[in-house]
Amino acid sequence: MSAVAEEFLVDAAQIRRHIGNLEAVRARFDAVRAASAHISGGDGAYGLLCSWLPAVLQGRHQRQDELVAYVAENLSIAADELASVADAYEETDAGAAQAVRRAGEGLGR
Repeated sequence: MSAVAEEFLVDAAQIRRHIGNLEAVRARFDAVRAASAHISGGDGAYGLLCSWLPAVLQGRHQRQDELVAYVAENLSIAADELASVADAYEETDAGAAQAVRRAGEGLGR
């Protein structure tokens, strides 16, 4: 029977790159929300012929805004939590490196 290793390598820089990707996607959702705000741009936004259009789109627009805001918030939460994870890995690695250096310094005496 072979033993299963209970260790793995984590690249905190790769986690931070992933955070950047999440933030880029969140920024796109922010742009979608900003653009969708123009749907309810006023009575004259669509002209006289299509003046009925904002009323039809308003319900969908409101629900879409809620969903987009929800996704954007979750992307922000995920990015924040991943930043905490990356920080924790870096702190752990720094602490382990310092312990190894101290142990090595003790051998040199």
